[in-house]
Amino acid sequence: MSWKTVIIGTSAIALALATVLMAGCGIGLGPTQEVTINEPLGSAAVTDVVLGMGAGKLTVQPGADGLASGLISYNVPAWKPVVTRTDSSLTIKQGSTKGLPGVGSDIVNDWNLKLGSAPLRLTVTAGAYEGSYDLGGLSLQKLSIKDGASKSNVTFSAPNLSQMESLTYDTGASSVTMTGLGDANFKKLDFKGGAGSFTLDFSGQLRTSGAANITAGVGTVHIIVPSATAAKVQVKGALSSVTHEGAWVITNKTYATPAAGGGQQGKLLTITVDMSVGSLTLTTE
Repeated sequence: MSWKTVIIGTSAIALALATVLMAGCGIGLGPTQEVTINEPLGSAAVTDVVLGMGAGKLTVQPGADGLASGLISYNVPAWKPVVTRTDSSLTIKQGSTKGLPGVGSDIVNDWNLKLGSAPLRLTVTAGAYEGSYDLGGLSLQKLSIKDGASKSNVTFSAPNLSQMESLTYDTGASSVTMTGLGDANFKKLDFKGGAGSFTLDFSGQLRTSGAANITAGVGTVHIIVPSATAAKVQVKGALSSVTHEGAWVITNKTYATPAAGGGQQGKLLTITVDMSVGSLTLTTE
């Protein structure tokens, strides 16, 4: 059995299981209701924003005048979000997630949120959901996303205004695309994925040296680095299927962009990939 068969099988089983459980859990639907989010800034220097969703669609983007704004629509009464606010934190959590692994065609759970440009530490936990994040122009000092069987797109369409101490993403059997990571301005990035398809695009302006650790199970990983960025990719594990596109200087299992050669001083992106099964594609462009 090939690793591709395993990926397809795992995703199909997860989808089928979610459908069966949702059909049998007897969720009571009601009329679609809305919760308006309109949170002003507090006096804290940095605010912790925590989002907890079991299943649904989550959209996060910049544009709030204060700390956070937006609209949450839902038609499962038990899913009514709970909003908790202190001067230094904002938490928005789905009212109930027990036994609810997926969303059927008649179920509404859409979160459309905007964040302001004040310094934030953002934490997201989610189950089987669709996530769309545009985090460009925010002032993120920390970002943590943990989800299950998801389809997620994370982009930095503009530079992050703060130095990000850590960026972590922990996911299961998912399809995840991250773009503009050069503009995330992170010191350390940790990405862990199970069976799935994962693309990490480090385009953008690297303003400081950063280290990225990428661990994946049975899956496909595609790493994209601008040719002008000084970067080194070290491949660990028993992975034998590595494809490289564009200009790379290869020494054993280390792949370097031409901009990283010659022992130059300056900003360097160091990427470590740990995989045993699956495929890895490295691209410079």
